[in-house]
Amino acid sequence: MIKGYSHISSTVIAALVALCISACSTTRTVPENDRLYTGASVKWEGKKPRDYSTLTAEMSSRTRPKPNRKFAGMPIRLWLYNLGNEPKGKGLNYLLRKKWGEPPVLLSSAKPDYTANVLEQYLVDNGFFQAAVASEIKYSGKKKASITYTTTPNHRYRIKSVTFETDSSDLGKAVAAAKEGSSLKLNRPYRLDSVVAERNRVHSILKEQGYYYFTPDHLLIEVDSTNNGMVDLYLKVKDETPVAARKQYKMKNITLYPNYSLDNDSLSRRGTPVQYNHIRIVDSTKKFRPSVFDRSVFLKPDSLYRLSDHNTTLRRLTDLGTFKFVKGQFRAVRGDSSKLNASFFLTPYPRRSLSAELRGTSKSNNFAGSEIRITARNRNWLHAANLLEITLAGGLEWQVGGRTTTNNTTLRGGNSYNIKAEAAVTIPRFWQPLFNFNVKTPYVPRTRISLSYELFSRSQLYNLNAYTFQFQYIWRQTQYLEHKWSPVAITYVLPTSTTTGYDSILRNDPSQRAAIEKQFILGGNYSITFNNQADNRVHSFYLNGDLDYSGNLAGLIIPKKDSARKIIGAPFAQYVRLTADLRHYWKLSRKLTWVNRLYAGFGMPYGNSTTLPFVKQYFIGGSSSLRGFRARTLGPGSYRDTTSQYLANEAGDIRLEYNSELRAKLTGIFNAAVFIDAGNIWLKQDVPSKPGSKFKASTFGNQIAVDAGAGLRVDASIIVVRLDLAFPLRKPWLPSDERWVIKDIKFGDPDWRKENLILNIAIGYPF
Repeated sequence: MIKGYSHISSTVIAALVALCISACSTTRTVPENDRLYTGASVKWEGKKPRDYSTLTAEMSSRTRPKPNRKFAGMPIRLWLYNLGNEPKGKGLNYLLRKKWGEPPVLLSSAKPDYTANVLEQYLVDNGFFQAAVASEIKYSGKKKASITYTTTPNHRYRIKSVTFETDSSDLGKAVAAAKEGSSLKLNRPYRLDSVVAERNRVHSILKEQGYYYFTPDHLLIEVDSTNNGMVDLYLKVKDETPVAARKQYKMKNITLYPNYSLDNDSLSRRGTPVQYNHIRIVDSTKKFRPSVFDRSVFLKPDSLYRLSDHNTTLRRLTDLGTFKFVKGQFRAVRGDSSKLNASFFLTPYPRRSLSAELRGTSKSNNFAGSEIRITARNRNWLHAANLLEITLAGGLEWQVGGRTTTNNTTLRGGNSYNIKAEAAVTIPRFWQPLFNFNVKTPYVPRTRISLSYELFSRSQLYNLNAYTFQFQYIWRQTQYLEHKWSPVAITYVLPTSTTTGYDSILRNDPSQRAAIEKQFILGGNYSITFNNQADNRVHSFYLNGDLDYSGNLAGLIIPKKDSARKIIGAPFAQYVRLTADLRHYWKLSRKLTWVNRLYAGFGMPYGNSTTLPFVKQYFIGGSSSLRGFRARTLGPGSYRDTTSQYLANEAGDIRLEYNSELRAKLTGIFNAAVFIDAGNIWLKQDVPSKPGSKFKASTFGNQIAVDAGAGLRVDASIIVVRLDLAFPLRKPWLPSDERWVIKDIKFGDPDWRKENLILNIAIGYPF
């Protein structure tokens, strides 16, 4: 029985191995008289130009067809295809061949001569007018082949002169004046892209001067390459340019249709226009106040048509956030050939909406939780394009591992819940009662006023009530630069229901009292953000600076009483807090990005305050910080709280952190990363119960914690699920000469893993 069973098992294993070998043969399904195409390479003959790498990469991207895709160097989808047979239904073969697999890319589908001509034309467009590209098929084994394209670029032509050939007409003078600031620079290599960019630049200048019907196609740039390896460029207006394109236009009527629907086009246009300042509004249902559009329309009657006014108007109307479609239409006025009528058709979003959001969280300090958030929106509150948002949220958090122990007292569960309600209105302008202030930018400035209440209850410990009022201005200066200023930001923190269990914690760690201190935060904040990541650049940046302040003006007005200044019996915080978050994204290749972040924060309490308010202090560790340390368990400085890892609330007045992460695209929605984090927090003043926690210039460098790890990210576009596994490399609480713990790493030791290996599960990228 045993011997027979062993024989059967061996037969099955041998069959499976044979099947896998057959599948892993990438040429299994290649037809008899064909070969598997494994890709193309570009080879240069002669001297390589300075931009050789860019030219080669662009040429490689133009080769066709593309070989079978690979994951970690392996054509897994081709293997899956080869594992199946031609399907006869919807079974496993159908999945392997039609869903999961990818058929072999065949040499017969390649067109080497055609591709060589494409590459040759690309070189001509980049100044190699005498370039030649030859193709050669390289055979590998019995069933594989690749193609090598050999480039002989020869001489590269450069720009010797640029001449604008114009006449004495108004259009000719405008074109001649546009030569200043030309993007065609002498002695630079000729590039077709530069020529196209120059045509577009001149076109934009003319559009800014009223030439509405002028297009880039009305400009001709001739190239004379007979000048000893140099080119002379001649720009002129084409002779066949129509009269309408040669004429300047002024605006006459600007009409808005703010309740337009494509399904009811004729009905949407009906109604008597209402004149409001310089615009006419057709809104028979009176859905919007006319003043909504006064600050967004920059085209004015009897003024010259300008492309910048046109674009700014479109952007401002779209940026109101009330309309899902905005379309502009310009037509010459009948009987007055030098004027234009402008019509803007605006299709509004549904006025009211209700959304629900359910979140799940898992924290590195052994807490898991969930939250539900319901938001009701009115996009046109008071008929003024104001956004009214009413939000109700509630969440639970519970401890899934370990117990909180303090002074031999065990607090079971450590569960908590929070309830939050907020009402906020966003007004699409700078709202203030003194004067009408409207900045001419493509972006709508906003005023946001919010009032909120939050209850945070921690089981067997305390309840915390927070009331917040904020008045904020938000404006975008450029596409990349945004400002936020809150001249008024008031928070009132009121603790209730503290327990004897928490009193024992306070006796052991008095600094925890700051977490539930009754106080006012009466101040404001300002932040500035630069972010150009959306442009898909090789080097992109995110820079954020934040200034937070409290109690400055109140400290001058309110007198001291019982050694502190108070409002309705509660002291108010006095501090200045500066924070900087600097990030650099370096795209090393199409699938590889290196991200570096430097985060620095400094808080200076004064007057009523000896430390920053708890909600304004800095914390470190966890899924978006030092991932090899549990959240809020690290620091301050070399101090280590040994009483509990799960009720950790370590905070500081100063924070310094550096993160470096190498991100790689794997396949489909899967990405990976390796990273290293370093940093710590410190207190500004000495706290006797926390030795080593004060920031000192001479010692802070030796108190830096370091960790490393790797992560897997599932990027499904609308959501990114992140799993990061990290471990410490340097522990600042150990003796000075023992803080590096690299030599102690033992992945095979379960005790080491339990203490040091941290799994962070989070939504979104860490930075």
